[in-house]
Amino acid sequence: MKRQGTTFAIALLATSAAGLVTPGGTRAAPASTGAEPAEAIQEVVVTATRREERLQDVPLSVSALSGAELAAAGFQNVQDIQYQAAGVQFGQSPNDAGFRLRGVCTAGGFTSSSEQNVGTVVDGVVIPFGNPVASLGDVERVEVLKGPQGTQFGKNASSGVVSITTARPDTKGFSGSAFASFAQLQEHDLHGSVNVPLADRTAVSLYAFDRRHDGYIDNITLHRKWGGEHLYGARAKLLWQASDDFSLYLIADWSQQKQDGPGQLWTLRVLPSFANPLMAARFGPLLAAGIVPGNDNSTSAEDTATIIRQKNYGASLQLDWTLGGHTLTSLTAYRKFQRDPTTFGIDATNLPVFVATNDDASDFVSEELRLTSPAMARLKYVAGLYGSQLRTGYGTSNCAQLRPALPFDPVIINISAGCGTAATTSKSVAAFADGSLRLAEQWRLLGGVRLTRDQVDAESFSVIDPNYPPGPGPNGFVVPYATRPLATGATSKSDWSGRIGLEYRPATDVMLFGTIARGYLGPTVTYSMTTGTRTEVKPQTVRDVTIGAKTQWLERRLTLNADVFFDRYQDLQTSVFNGFEFLTENAGGFDANGFELDTSYRFSARFGVNGSYTYSRTRFTDYVTACPNDIVAQGVAAVAAQCNAPGSTPGTPLFQARGFPLTGAPKNSATLGADYRQPVGGSLLVDGAVNYYYRSGVYYDVANSLSYQSSYGIVGANVGLGAAGGAWRVAVFVRNALDKRFHAAVIGLPFADAGGEVNWNTRDGRRTVGVSVEARF
Repeated sequence: MKRQGTTFAIALLATSAAGLVTPGGTRAAPASTGAEPAEAIQEVVVTATRREERLQDVPLSVSALSGAELAAAGFQNVQDIQYQAAGVQFGQSPNDAGFRLRGVCTAGGFTSSSEQNVGTVVDGVVIPFGNPVASLGDVERVEVLKGPQGTQFGKNASSGVVSITTARPDTKGFSGSAFASFAQLQEHDLHGSVNVPLADRTAVSLYAFDRRHDGYIDNITLHRKWGGEHLYGARAKLLWQASDDFSLYLIADWSQQKQDGPGQLWTLRVLPSFANPLMAARFGPLLAAGIVPGNDNSTSAEDTATIIRQKNYGASLQLDWTLGGHTLTSLTAYRKFQRDPTTFGIDATNLPVFVATNDDASDFVSEELRLTSPAMARLKYVAGLYGSQLRTGYGTSNCAQLRPALPFDPVIINISAGCGTAATTSKSVAAFADGSLRLAEQWRLLGGVRLTRDQVDAESFSVIDPNYPPGPGPNGFVVPYATRPLATGATSKSDWSGRIGLEYRPATDVMLFGTIARGYLGPTVTYSMTTGTRTEVKPQTVRDVTIGAKTQWLERRLTLNADVFFDRYQDLQTSVFNGFEFLTENAGGFDANGFELDTSYRFSARFGVNGSYTYSRTRFTDYVTACPNDIVAQGVAAVAAQCNAPGSTPGTPLFQARGFPLTGAPKNSATLGADYRQPVGGSLLVDGAVNYYYRSGVYYDVANSLSYQSSYGIVGANVGLGAAGGAWRVAVFVRNALDKRFHAAVIGLPFADAGGEVNWNTRDGRRTVGVSVEARF
């Protein structure tokens, strides 16, 4: 009994403190108020329901933190929210792309089209690709909405939403800011903003940034560092409050990124058996050159020089009319993403076993028209119409060559049948309504529905690669191939998302809620960029049951929020690597059940602790997939015994993954931390924060023990000295203070015998120490 009590005490402590983030709770007072009384505890206002409300009044599982809180911890990217909110991860590889909530990720992949399980919304606009917020400088807040949010945010929110709000122009006065930080790997982060009122009701603001760091992967073949990045861009905004009843808000942004090295920053983790002379000939010399495969391997031998250059830009126009207490909003948006032709290799050797060249282009246009009821009405609602068009792959190509017998034979196989193109147009229209009805003083009925119509058209073809024509050519002998004629595919479907629930308030600062929701992700037809493989992807649905409580105690100093969730997915859309490329496919049935805890305590306006914990048990209920790499490596007998699911053949053994967890989904994740401010001499302020993030072990390939990444925890801290009024601040910071090595993914070694694995490296898996200085005027 004593041991159980100790375990419970440790678990309770693990949810009682966490960095600067206060998911679901109150916020620390701003640094400029260091001398204010302890009673001045600041509340959090969010727009999770498309209207401004106290976070504690929103009957959803939602966490929130400000951009200032992220930056104060030394972070630079919006995706770094994953280190300050439990249950949030951000994948950087195609089979784990974008944000992951409750263990469920976005279905990425090198395919012509893929939808998002977790939607990203910036200033109200659904973002289907790229990241328009590449710097934190003008981010006002980030909100994480867990569970299906399709009634307001559409099919791209079947598993949740990460909503980012940037600062609006201020018509009240001229202001500005400047920030600079410098850290290891020649890292710098420069950004600044200026706000200029043009008239009593008009203001413009401009924000610009420049970020870069050197590489951290040592390429011994090319004698250079890989992984270095340079990002820069700007965002301009115009706000015109034409009258008390009408406003216009225009945003335009542009950014560019350059990376030295491929997106696949792979290093050898496990080598295949050298029983095959071909494997010994390819990888033996790498061992002799000093490469030590393993989790900590930071040395690459890839022989193909790669530079990635890409642009991301767009604009949005929001018009708001006040009509008798209601607000009518029109939100029009356009986005464009373009990556220049890029040559890369992904065979992890110093031989040109695989070499490909491709580019990428996508554009997106959307229009939303919504009506918002008065905030104090008995019936509160948001209703509207939405339409969008997403185009991917038009005007792009992929040319890929494989030399399967190197170093014994230089013969070339053009696996893309020349240079292939795969393009998709996805059109979606929807009508939606969401809100609540006050049944009595303490009770509200919650509900919403969205009706969606999707139309997807795809095409694929290839042409002769002039650099690698069939037969003898300028770059060697290419096995004769035939180009792929134009192939087209189409699908369409209408379906619904919805939710219903109850909210009960037994006391002013206590709210209980329960909801049942249905999330929906539409079907698609997709062709792969490399081989033109066609995949028919069925719609994905999820049933979510969430029961939660939001409470505040001790004059709102203590916040305790909790919920339990039960999610069941059918035909989960996910991405898998087949040894040549990533393909989007359906993964049968899948469950995610667990609970979430968010808590914070403000001892005073100067000192607070807070934290969060998520337990999410994910498991497939039905998923027939390729035989796992570790089983294949054991030989024919192991394959026959374990990979004999229905549909198996001697050449294609299949594995039933029922009971195994979803790839990349930690069962346990937690944040811990504290922040402190201390006035010095009346004019100065010393402030500091420390945070800890924990993530339990995960599989990155279904049921493959070789792809397992062990649990890890990372520590960050930031200590600064500045003016009490916030005019300036200098600080030192550290990210990943213990230099804990972890990776974005661990996957099978391509174009090699089973048993080989590679690390997909990330900059976050290295310690970074730096200094910063900032000023405001």
